[in-house]
Order: sequence, then C-alpha cells, then structure tokens
Amino acid sequence: MFELDSNAEGLKFQLHIRWVRNMLKPRDFTFGPVINPFPVFWLVLDGSREIEIAEKRYRVAKGDIVVFTPGIPYRLVPATAGGLFHYMSLGCEAKIGPFGLHEVYPLPAITSDMERCELEALACEWRQLLDRFERLGESIPIREGVAVSDLLPDPATSILLLKLQEALYGWFAKVLALLQSHIPEHTRTLDQRVLRACVYIREHVHEMIRLDDLAAHVYLSPSHFNYLFRRALGLPPAEYLRHYRIQHAKELLIRTSLPIGEISARVGYDGQSQFSRAFRKAEGKGPMAYRREWQLREPGF
Repeated sequence: MFELDSNAEGLKFQLHIRWVRNMLKPRDFTFGPVINPFPVFWLVLDGSREIEIAEKRYRVAKGDIVVFTPGIPYRLVPATAGGLFHYMSLGCEAKIGPFGLHEVYPLPAITSDMERCELEALACEWRQLLDRFERLGESIPIREGVAVSDLLPDPATSILLLKLQEALYGWFAKVLALLQSHIPEHTRTLDQRVLRACVYIREHVHEMIRLDDLAAHVYLSPSHFNYLFRRALGLPPAEYLRHYRIQHAKELLIRTSLPIGEISARVGYDGQSQFSRAFRKAEGKGPMAYRREWQLREPGF
C-alpha cells in the first residue's frame, strides 16, 4: 500500500498567494518594467495588447495564459488603438521542496491553445479564488504599526485561510493541467544527497554554513560533494547559498516589517553592512530601497 514518506522533500508543494486581481484597463493603461521575486500568472479574458518580457515583445490576446518568471523584468506596452484590455492576475510564491517552481518546471511564457470551455472553467476558478481572497482581506484588521504577518488568526479567519488555500491549490492544479503538454514529460532526477543539502541550507540559512558542513551533512568529502552539486544544479554550493539568502531576504523585506539588521541575521550575514553590500551587488539597490519600492508600488500587475 502506498504511503507518502514525510522525508520525500521533492514531493512537498508549497503555495503562498500574494495577490489575485481582476484587471479591466483602458488602452492607454501601461506599467513597468516591474520585477517580482515570485511567479506571476495572467489569464487574458478580452482584448489584446503587447507585453515585453526581458526586452522581447509578445502580443497576448483573449484566451492566453501568461507566466512571468521571477526576477525577469516585464511591462505592458502602451497601445494607440483598440478597446479595453481585460485580464486576471495572480502572484504567488511557489516551491517544490527547496526549489522555486521555475527551477523545476520550465513553464512557457505564453500559452494560446485553450478551448473555449477550458478558458471559461479557468476564469470561473480564478474568480472564486478572487472572492475568497477578498473575503480574507476584509476579515483581517488593519492596525497601526502592526504588520499583517505579525498577526495570529482567530478561528473564523483560519477557516477563511484554509478555504483560500483550498481554492489556490485547485486553481494551480487546473493551470498546470492546461500547461502540461508544454512542459517536458520527464523532469530531472536529483541526487538525494544534493536535495538533502538544499533542504539543510533552507533550514539553517540563518547560520554560517561552510562547504565542509554541507558535505559532512550528506556524508561526502567536500570535493566530491562540490562535484555532485555542480553536476546536479549547474552551480557551486556557495553560489546557490548566496542566491537563496538574497531570495529569502527579499521575501522578508516584502512580507514583514522586520528591521534590516534583523533580516541580515535571519539570512546568515555577519552584520548589516555585509548584508547590504551583498544585496546591492545582487539587486542593484540596497535592501531599504528595495522595500520602499515595494511599499510604494501598486501590487497586482
């Protein structure tokens, strides 16, 4: 009889919704370029517009599913003709085990071959998710000086959260089913020792982690571990660790009101100045500027 092993890290799916929006915009509406640290999905319901992803232009129209990869700039190009542009937008953090969704599945930027019934079913699922998201937002009190991430839900809010998660996972299962034919049938098999090392990094990111520590954790010599890691993920362990620390820092900057010094400690840097230098090198701006940019922008694109 099948039993799902609690240690099967590669089978642990995590979704955390950031926003879901119903966007009905005039032809002169434009934005960007913007960069999100998590995937963003669109479903185009009516009209057509040009978008730009990493400086490459595409035309999207009714029935298209659009996927914006984390860390890649995109924008909506101004239009000189045409009517309203109607699309649903959803941003969510998505992980499979210790990896981001985009690291496991190379999702297509644009998918245009949906049947009408599929489009209507997905739009219905998206609207249900929007309804539950807005109900949750109405139930959470806004308190001066208190971040939403610092609140513990009462039982009624917990029920709304669970219903939202139910709708989110159902929505994603439908999206993935529609994109399945555009994704390679066989994903790569990852050496379990490399997978365990990645999980260790995630769970101990606040600590000083050395190559020797990771190698010892999976019972390998440092040189052999470094070889296996590079072969599996295409980059050395130290680079993967730096990337994960910055990614985790961005999540904390967006989702919490923690001071920069606290965030630097939580992602394993020896002091705020060291963290700020590393963040600026990776993102082209300091952590405070990154947070202010997110606080000032209107989410939901």
